[in-house]
Amino acid sequence: MMLCALTFGALMGSAVGQTGGDVLVPGNPPLKQSDVGDLIKFYEWVFEAKFTNEQREEFTANTAEEYRKDAKGTRGSIDQISSSLPQILAKTAAEQGRLRDALSGDLVAQARAGSDANSRLLTAVYEATHRVVREDDSDEGAGASVGNVAALAGKWVSGSSGSSTYTTGGSLLGSNGSRFTYQFLPNGSVEYTGIMNVMSGGCTMQVFKSSKGSASLAGDTLTINWSPANFSRADSCSPSQDYKKVLPAETQTFKVKFKEAYGQKELCLTEKGETCFRPVK
Repeated sequence: MMLCALTFGALMGSAVGQTGGDVLVPGNPPLKQSDVGDLIKFYEWVFEAKFTNEQREEFTANTAEEYRKDAKGTRGSIDQISSSLPQILAKTAAEQGRLRDALSGDLVAQARAGSDANSRLLTAVYEATHRVVREDDSDEGAGASVGNVAALAGKWVSGSSGSSTYTTGGSLLGSNGSRFTYQFLPNGSVEYTGIMNVMSGGCTMQVFKSSKGSASLAGDTLTINWSPANFSRADSCSPSQDYKKVLPAETQTFKVKFKEAYGQKELCLTEKGETCFRPVK
């Protein structure tokens, strides 16, 4: 129940109030059925999901147990949500969407990282609705698609290294290699950087590209609308041909899924071919 106290409180503020309902756990104040109802309504809203009757009963039992162990801490989270929920539902659809984007990524990540019963339950509620299959549940590691761009949040990198070139005296002139990085934010913002280093004889050519854009994910289809990108080329043997330029805005569409390789989760994007990216911590 402490999952969203700080983030949610900072965004919405808190004006604590009490509501009626059947008492689940005695105390001053007690935990009431209406308190749990507000929590469920909030999580259904932020995850765009629905609890089953069984999940409602389980969530209620788990919350009651948490309240018995830490009434003060649990009460704080409940009051922030209960007092702010009417404000949320009174907002326009666009305003609710922006607020949901600001909250959902952190809450999904916190639920997945949590070891308590309600964290596991909330993760199941989210993933069932958005049809997220964890990579360790997929057939022979074949991978899984996701349905919400917040699930991609984080930095992902793919790279390779090749042969190196040395002087006759043994000094390193340079190496062939590449590194491509995507960084997704829960609200759909994305940044990309790509660098390639190519050795030819004693010459080194380096190509660099960076861009920013906005991403959306529908099922397993990732669409990125890129703003104009910065692109540069530098050749140690032909500096007169070096240049920097701005590439036009463009839209890219990928098929996306998670895989597991050597015990590590990977994000795989397929456009003309498939490229898998490992997480950067």
